[in-house]
Amino acid sequence: MRMSTMAACLAMAAISGFTAHGQLIVGNDQSGSASIYHIDIGTGVATAIYTSTSAEAKPWGMAYDGATNTLFWNNGGNLYSSPMSMSLTPTLVGAMTYNGGSVNYVGLAFRDGMLLGTRNIATEAVYEIDPVTGVSTQEYVYNSGFDFGGLDVDITTGRLYGLSDSAPAGSVRGLYEIDVAGQSTSFIAGYPGTETDLDALGVHNGLAYFVSDGPNTSQAEFYVYDIASGTLVDTLPSPFTGSGTFAAATFVPAPGVIGLFGLTILGAGRRRR
Repeated sequence: MRMSTMAACLAMAAISGFTAHGQLIVGNDQSGSASIYHIDIGTGVATAIYTSTSAEAKPWGMAYDGATNTLFWNNGGNLYSSPMSMSLTPTLVGAMTYNGGSVNYVGLAFRDGMLLGTRNIATEAVYEIDPVTGVSTQEYVYNSGFDFGGLDVDITTGRLYGLSDSAPAGSVRGLYEIDVAGQSTSFIAGYPGTETDLDALGVHNGLAYFVSDGPNTSQAEFYVYDIASGTLVDTLPSPFTGSGTFAAATFVPAPGVIGLFGLTILGAGRRRR
């Protein structure tokens, strides 16, 4: 009997060790030993998939390429990559550059075969980064009052989103859509409660995951927002045991979802309040 498309996707997910609804990958740059974590968005359980005291375990930004199943992240100006699995094997891609000089990024995303990055010093802008060479080009210089640290693309729509810890006069800190082609930003939602420091972002299928840099003794939760309504719909426990200056996150869809459904996901297993 022929396996249905849905069943095939579920089978692929089971074989790979991932659940069918995709997962959030996070890390911070806490001192000492640090880990990059896989977070089950259905249960909130965090599993360390790489741990070290070295820089490659302490991401500032993070992005995922579903076409090649590659996780990218950076620490300062160095770009790393690994096949996405429950046990990462980091490889130093190399130094990132802009106009021939070294450059660092505080947020990364992936779209159309290229990385996107944002900076919080010098010229604050969205930059396009070649994932092979690390060479960057400047794409959209936004108002320097923004501080886009968290960055991710929702692959179901192709839209780019950023978290800003500050905002120009007349604006507020929170989640924004960043339209590179239109050279504009659109406010979506403010930060929850008294939060003022949320440094990483994962986005998928209309949900945005606001990620703090920890520690979890003072920032116990990550926040899940519905983009269409701009409302908080869920929380996830933070696994970060130490305080970081930077944090990184990206959403990794379930294996097979991109190939079998195009830009769609499986809706099963999502928790709600």
